[in-house]
Amino acid sequence: MISDPGLYLKPDGCRRILNLSSDVWSIISRHDPARWRRTLSHRSKDNLPFDPLRIPTDASLLFDATVYIDQLKGQLPLAIINLIASRIIFHAAPALAELAVTIGALDPAGRRTRSAVEPIVDTLTRISPSRIIVPSYEVWLEASVIAGILSRTQGVSKRDRRRFLNDCLLFFLASDSGVSVL
Repeated sequence: MISDPGLYLKPDGCRRILNLSSDVWSIISRHDPARWRRTLSHRSKDNLPFDPLRIPTDASLLFDATVYIDQLKGQLPLAIINLIASRIIFHAAPALAELAVTIGALDPAGRRTRSAVEPIVDTLTRISPSRIIVPSYEVWLEASVIAGILSRTQGVSKRDRRRFLNDCLLFFLASDSGVSVL
C-alpha cells in the first residue's frame, strides 16, 4: 500500500527518505484551506503595474511562460528586454513544460504547425540544463494546496482545477530558489 506507515524502502538513486506526512501537515498549518473563502476580484493588466526598478539589482530572474511567448511574438517591452540583459536568468521546468505541451498539442498536419513549433523547439534547445530549476516535492505539495484553494475560491470547475498549478509552482519555486519571477 502506498501510504503504509513503517515501510521506508530507499530505492537506488534516491538521496533521502521522505516523510510526506509531516510536510503535508506543515503546509496545511501555513495555508489552512478553511481560512480561505473569498473570491479574488479580477484586475486588468493595466492595473498590474510592472516596475523593473523595484526588482533588487542582485536578483536573478525566473521566467514565466508568458515571457517566452511574448519574446517569440516579438512583443517583449523594452524595459523587460533591458532587465533581462542585465540579470542572471534561470528557467523553471513548469514554464518550459507549458511551452513543450504546445509541440504535442498542435495538429501535426496543420499548415501552420511547423512554423509554430520550430521557434519553440529552438527556444527549448538553447536553454542550458544547468539553468533549469526543477520544483522539489515540498514545492509541488505547497503549490498544489494553494492551487486547490484558488480553484475552490475562484469557482473553477472540477475539470479545470489544475488551472492555477503552474502559476503556483512558479511562485513557490522562485521563493524556494531565491529568484524573482518575471
